[in-house]
Amino acid sequence: MQSISAIDRRHFLASLLASGSLPFLDSIAEAEEAAASSGGDALVRWWPVQKKPASVIRTTLIEDLPVVHGEDGQQSQGTFGALSMLLQSLSGLAAQAVNEERSDELIWIETNHPAYRRWYRETIARTGIVDQGQLDVWKLLARCQQRDLVKGYVLMRLDRSEGAEHQVRDKIDESVNVATALCGVLGAILVDESLEEQIRELGFEKLADARQMTLADCFETYRDQFNRSLILAQDPRKPFMRELAIAHRCLVIHGQAKPVPQILRWLKPLSSVLGWNAGDEGAQVRQFSEYGHVLTVSDWARGIPLLSVAYDEQNLPKVGGIDPAKIDWSWQGPCHAMVMSDGDNVQWALGDFTETSRREFWDDPTHGWLPFSWTTPTIPLAQAAPVAADYLAKTRRRNVSLVEFGGGYIFLDCFGRRRDEADLLDQYAIRLAAWMKATDTRVLSLLMWDIDSEEAQRAYQTLARRMPDLVGIIAIEYSPYEGGEGRVFWVDNGQGSQLPVMTCRYALWAQSNRPNTGSPSEVAAMVRRDLTAATKPEDQLAWTIVHAWSWFRDANRPEEEEVRQQGAERRGARRGHVVAHWCQEKLGDDVRPVSIEELLWRLRMAKDPERTRQAIQSEE
Repeated sequence: MQSISAIDRRHFLASLLASGSLPFLDSIAEAEEAAASSGGDALVRWWPVQKKPASVIRTTLIEDLPVVHGEDGQQSQGTFGALSMLLQSLSGLAAQAVNEERSDELIWIETNHPAYRRWYRETIARTGIVDQGQLDVWKLLARCQQRDLVKGYVLMRLDRSEGAEHQVRDKIDESVNVATALCGVLGAILVDESLEEQIRELGFEKLADARQMTLADCFETYRDQFNRSLILAQDPRKPFMRELAIAHRCLVIHGQAKPVPQILRWLKPLSSVLGWNAGDEGAQVRQFSEYGHVLTVSDWARGIPLLSVAYDEQNLPKVGGIDPAKIDWSWQGPCHAMVMSDGDNVQWALGDFTETSRREFWDDPTHGWLPFSWTTPTIPLAQAAPVAADYLAKTRRRNVSLVEFGGGYIFLDCFGRRRDEADLLDQYAIRLAAWMKATDTRVLSLLMWDIDSEEAQRAYQTLARRMPDLVGIIAIEYSPYEGGEGRVFWVDNGQGSQLPVMTCRYALWAQSNRPNTGSPSEVAAMVRRDLTAATKPEDQLAWTIVHAWSWFRDANRPEEEEVRQQGAERRGARRGHVVAHWCQEKLGDDVRPVSIEELLWRLRMAKDPERTRQAIQSEE
């Protein structure tokens, strides 16, 4: 999904469950009004709420699922096969039954990924849910059948179209997406053609044939039964997150053409879009934003029904930050911060970001040697997988900043353009502000379509007034990230002070061929050149975005650092935190590396020393 040639980006009041016997919030506006009436401190959850079960049953490893042979000679196996889809539907029906108090047991689809194994152990330990052991897919199906969780099956066909994932491929088969939506409202399991005979022999009845139904047909027929505050965007090839869609009876889309615009308008404003859509990245994020919805990248995420059970509003993660009184204010020279990209990505934060054999990001051995900053989805994680959010907060190094990535992947300068409601931006700011305060998150990162437009300025001002205690905001232009050229916008926080909105000036980005971007040695050279030559204190401060997916070699000359991205690891290249570390080491003694939080404090001191000192004193 990641590409180097283009820029990659990838309670409700106690109930976000859409239908059936579950209570449902009639309007998102009610939640926002509740937050406003409480002084803006009420926490509005926008990830779906899962009730706690008494126990959980684990499947055998998804990576070890057996091969299934269809009548047409086609095979499906492992993570992306027919049995995987079946497991997703069983897990979804189990979660739905727990929410509706028809059952007391969830299903965990076992994986060998070390991070997910950690999250499972910690969730079980925190909640006291009883682990009932493992069952293979057929024994698990029999268990669900005995518990009357399955009313029948929906027939679908695995997509075997040619082309890359998350593209609008020719002859794509979207029946699994239609089937997923139907399973939620019909109480059915996902059954591929290759499994139908076996499923019928077990006594299950076919409730629908998704091969004969379009998404538009599905939407028009069952729209009154679907969740109006949640949808899943997912490639038909991928099984992940379907358990959540089924549990909460939501539609599953792929692409931006009809009936997607009609569905987005039908959804209540400020709805959650989980997963990742097809087609151009900017176009899909802009479409969601213009209809007033918030995308959270999560198409590879796993096990959210169980992981979200650990949510405890009284024990939210506390991100924290630096003590500005302990900044070395005697240093009056240039300062520079490095900030990792892609912090909107919940699936990454749950998986390879925290733990892999390559140790590229949070688990990189050099992490913490020098000041560094990470954009992260801490607030979505606090709702979807609290143990993961806690882990980031508790293992944060003292010289490291955690920056909330906007609460999701969203262009706030385009937000709500296609809706009639006039105050969606302010409602969103109220919602996000409560979470920023509750998690003690002090810096906010925004990705904007047009970073210095009138709409962007209005977004900065709205957020500043709703979050007056922020240290500051950092802003990134969608294309290119460094398009703001380091400019700073000052906005009134409504309490007599101005907050900085500091744009990205440089990008550590492979083969970009753009000004102010390049390899570790190139970026270090530009930073030294520009900041040491500056005469005004505020011009001696800048930050660089570190493209998470760019590979480089450790060398002293750009031509030796740059490497062809495909297969780069085999040629000794590295990516992630260590690449930023190489760049920082090349800055020399004339430019001091700092966290983004310290950089913003220094920027405020340069702008208004008196008010900044007062703010620092209030922090003590």
